[in-house]
Amino acid sequence: MGIYSGKKILVLAGKPIGSEDIVKYARESGAYVIVTDNLPIENSPAKKIADEHWDISTAEVEKLCEEIKKNKVDAVFTGIHEFNIWKTLDVCEILNYPFYATRDQLQNTSVKTEYKQLFRDFGIPVVEDFTITQNDWETQNQEIKYPVLLKPVDGSGGYGISICYNEEEFKTGFEKALESSKVKKVLVEKFVKAKEVTIFYIIQNGKIKLSAMADRHTENGTKYTIPLPVLYIFPSIHLESFQENFNEKFIQAFESLGLKNGMLFIQAFADDGKIIPYDIGFRLTGTQEYHILEALCGYNPLKMLVDYAITGEMGKEVAHLADPKLGGKHAFIITFLIKPCKVGEFIGLEEVKKMDGVIKVIKNHQLGDEIPESATGTLNQVILRVLGAADSRSEMKELIKKIIGKIEVRSDQGNSVILPTINIDEL
Repeated sequence: MGIYSGKKILVLAGKPIGSEDIVKYARESGAYVIVTDNLPIENSPAKKIADEHWDISTAEVEKLCEEIKKNKVDAVFTGIHEFNIWKTLDVCEILNYPFYATRDQLQNTSVKTEYKQLFRDFGIPVVEDFTITQNDWETQNQEIKYPVLLKPVDGSGGYGISICYNEEEFKTGFEKALESSKVKKVLVEKFVKAKEVTIFYIIQNGKIKLSAMADRHTENGTKYTIPLPVLYIFPSIHLESFQENFNEKFIQAFESLGLKNGMLFIQAFADDGKIIPYDIGFRLTGTQEYHILEALCGYNPLKMLVDYAITGEMGKEVAHLADPKLGGKHAFIITFLIKPCKVGEFIGLEEVKKMDGVIKVIKNHQLGDEIPESATGTLNQVILRVLGAADSRSEMKELIKKIIGKIEVRSDQGNSVILPTINIDEL
């Protein structure tokens, strides 16, 4: 008998990262868990471990509401995918169920033009940009200084992003970004090359606390595609400077939106003493750093958000546990990327799971999954994440090297498909 015994929770979408963690926690807590999406069960990992599954698309809000009422479901939640977050909000508004964010808060933290203006209002530097629609791009692109980065104003996951060096490439990149934008607007930014960080906040009962900050190391970009993350190291070497110069500004900016509960992440450039945000999300993240926070700090934002969906509260107070220095530990997330292929074999995973210091080994794709050419330059290329921690930076680097040396992924043709990871000796 768990704390949610007798409760039913519906999880929207069983494939995105984190969906299995949501189902596992809810079931361990005694809840009866249903997962819905329009995928067959073999392509929807969270469906396989749920008590029940529905084959209703997450887009069918009206039908979902009918089934929720008919089946006496008590709560609705979802993982990291922004489309499903909006649909979950729709359902919760109709049924008057708890949801951690309001419509305005999601708008202000998911549309790039909205949150960039928010940061400007609070004295936080942002990358130079302007927005173009289909009607005005021909006049505006005359003034562009190349290279530029084009991205959908409301996109995520690396989809629809291009680096452009001339007008012809701009035209192609514009169409690509437009295709990925629901609101049919494209953001044009100055292309910046700089070190990167990811910043995490936990929000509970109106208190916004810095929970973690990582150096985000990227590789495998091309002239035309953005590099993707291969390693996160906690705490960031920029943490102290950030806490002194920027943390309060970010907190004040988010307080102005009236955020009460949830978690939030910021991806930013660390350049010449400045933290320059380029993307944020008021949601769980694909990095799944919540496993590190649970292991080292004693709280888990994913579990807290499931609690909120069921009870309207994020459980016990954790403000005193939020420690971006992680109690003096050094933590990491290795992100393994693969070339487009059909996944054929994983090697070394069981050995790595047994290593001292390894917190979690997470598959993003399963055997037989197809990574298409169109996934190049997007987070769909992430095949595995390995999370771990050590007592010192030098011990952490040695552990990372051991893990990288053990893991291999092969295609169904038997070829090695892992892309180069970082040279840890250069850090």
